[in-house]
Order: sequence, then structure tokens, then C-alpha cells
Amino acid sequence: MTDLDSRPAGPASTGGRERERRAERILDAAGELLVAWGYPRITVEDVARRAGVGKGTVYLHFSTKELLFLAVLIRAKARIIERLAAGVRADPSAVLLSSAARSAYLWVHEEPIFRATLLGDDDTLGALSRSAAENLPDLLDVRDRALLAHVEVLREHGLVRTDQSSALQVHAYESILTGFVTIEPLSPSTVPALEDNADMIAHVMRAAFELPAPPESVRAAAPRVNEIYQRLLDRLNSAVPTAREIHRHKRT
Repeated sequence: MTDLDSRPAGPASTGGRERERRAERILDAAGELLVAWGYPRITVEDVARRAGVGKGTVYLHFSTKELLFLAVLIRAKARIIERLAAGVRADPSAVLLSSAARSAYLWVHEEPIFRATLLGDDDTLGALSRSAAENLPDLLDVRDRALLAHVEVLREHGLVRTDQSSALQVHAYESILTGFVTIEPLSPSTVPALEDNADMIAHVMRAAFELPAPPESVRAAAPRVNEIYQRLLDRLNSAVPTAREIHRHKRT
């Protein structure tokens, strides 16, 4: 190591780390308020107060309330994708659509940010979707392409039916999973226990899509599916800094 390499971090480096910590604090505060109050009630001033910074400091990192909460949602999505990739590495059968849907349903209920967004008011999803379309237009496409690639790997290994197109299967998969989640606030008295509902989702996915296949086919598919979700995770993790760069570009 040279003397140059061993020098203490300078003011610019220290300032950069402090900006990162401050941005994380702001995102943490926004997430806590989203869970506690719901999106429509929160103001940027509320987030600033909870994060212990000034309102102007929040705007130095995120140009709008929608962009701030989009970043909160992206972080929550990244946590779920990280769990999916880890599950595939630990148990190859996690690549099956029935297993993936069952886990995703349970994780949505364990992840308070998603519960507040998906089971909250309709305006929240609409506002954040518009923000994503305006500021990060490829983000939803990246997510959808990952699921499509997942399904296509399963088809190649004989793990799902091929009598419908992979695009139709992806649409049906997302519709089933979303329907199970979003119907709950509409008919709360008829919703089964969480684990029972998760098992039913797995049953529906299995009946709709899957084919019996030898364990070696599942094991062969697992590394490729893991790579797909690792790439998606990398994209999600880069999206929050990108959201802050959007603000900087808008100011120049």
C-alpha cells in the first residue's frame, strides 16, 4: 500500500458518507411514517422532523414527495427480491412458481412498507406508479422482464406448461398474486388464515402452470433463476441513488 493509499479520507469523502447516511435516515423516516399514517397524510415537513433534518435538506436529496416514497418502495422491493434469491440458493425448489408465489404472499404481509402501499388507499399506488413512469421509466419493465425470464427458464426445463405463451403466464401469475393480496381489505371477514391462504395460492399456481419434473431439472434451473434475480436486485439497489441523481440533473 502506498502512502497515498493509506491517507485518511479527506473532507470530500467524509462529506459523501455523511450525505449517504442522511439520505438513509430520511428514507427510514419516510418508511416509518408511511406505515404509521398512510401516504396521503404525510408531508415532507413530517419526514424532515422525524429524520431530524430541515425540510430543505429532504429536498436536497429528493425533489418531490412522490420520488421520495418511490425510493422507499424500491428499497422494500429490493428486500423481497434479496429474500427470493437467497431462497433459491438455499433450496432449488424455490424456483417453482407455486413456491415463489407462496413466499411472495407471506413476505408482502411481513414487509410493512408493502402492506401500507398495497393495502392502503388507491391514490398511493397511482401516485408512485406515475412517479416511476416519469422518473425511472425502465424500472417496471426490468421487473417484468425478470419474471418473464424466470418463466422461460422453467419452460426450458419442463417445469411449467407450454400450451400458453410465457407472456400470458406472467400476466396470469401477477394477476393471481395481486388479486389474493388486494381483495383482503374488500372482504376482511372472509379472508382465511395467512398460512392457509399462502397454501391456497401455491395450489392455484401449481394447478395453473406446473408440470411434474425430476429433481435434477429443478436443480438445473436454480442457478439461472438466481442470476436473473441478482441482476434485478442490482438494478433496484442502483435505482435509489439514480432517483437522487434525477434531482441534481433537474437543478442544473
